[in-house]
Amino acid sequence: MISIIIVNYRQKDFLAKCVQSIYSNLNNNNFEVIIVNNSKEENLSDLKKSFHLQIIESENTGFSKANNLAAKVVKGEHLLFLNADMEIVNDFTEDLINKFQNTDFGAVGLKLQYKDGRFQNSFGLFPTILNEYRNKKTELAFRKNHLKFIKERESKYSEIKEVEWVTGAALYIKKNTFDKVGGFDERFFLFYEDIDLCFRLHKSGFKNYFYPYSKIIHHKGENLRKEFKKESGKIQKESRILYYILHNKSFQLLLLKIYFFFKKID
Repeated sequence: MISIIIVNYRQKDFLAKCVQSIYSNLNNNNFEVIIVNNSKEENLSDLKKSFHLQIIESENTGFSKANNLAAKVVKGEHLLFLNADMEIVNDFTEDLINKFQNTDFGAVGLKLQYKDGRFQNSFGLFPTILNEYRNKKTELAFRKNHLKFIKERESKYSEIKEVEWVTGAALYIKKNTFDKVGGFDERFFLFYEDIDLCFRLHKSGFKNYFYPYSKIIHHKGENLRKEFKKESGKIQKESRILYYILHNKSFQLLLLKIYFFFKKID
């Protein structure tokens, strides 16, 4: 069984579309859906009436903690973490499990796309000062919609390939592997918890992969309120510093802080 875990934080409308897409497109019944509701003000009882799923009501103590909370009560031996602003278009779960059944893998990132079908970047290099530049260069190309670059990257990753980190927005992992490395580090309230998980998997001898055969629309950025964008920028900066403290040498952390000071890294 595959256990699909979704954290909701003020995304009720997106969440409803996400759940509907799961039950409409996953043809096999060998899955369960667990939602952690971090929004007390949002009543999700209608979803529970319409679909066979589990809802865990929780305080908003962070994305990592919410996912770990759900992972403790799953019935499946496979975990699929999904953001609430996802829409599944095709049935990929059986193929996903079969493709990796004989592989001792860590995390697998799924192929994501924008509403218009454009390829969405969802993996990258582990953060170091040099890799910050490389990752930012890729991110900027996507942000400016450089079609040639995007098409070349999509073509390069048209088959399953090993990558360093994958986004937690759509991340597949075996339950026993997730438990083996201690799940998400709850010191990361939001952002970098996925990269941190992938790095710890890598350090434990597991390889991380990108899986290109899924079709999932990610409404990236469309769900962010203006006031949250400012708040999330601060959280992201704090999470990046925490990652460097945990996984990089102090000299690189110093360089990162200098970059922040001169606003070279947004």
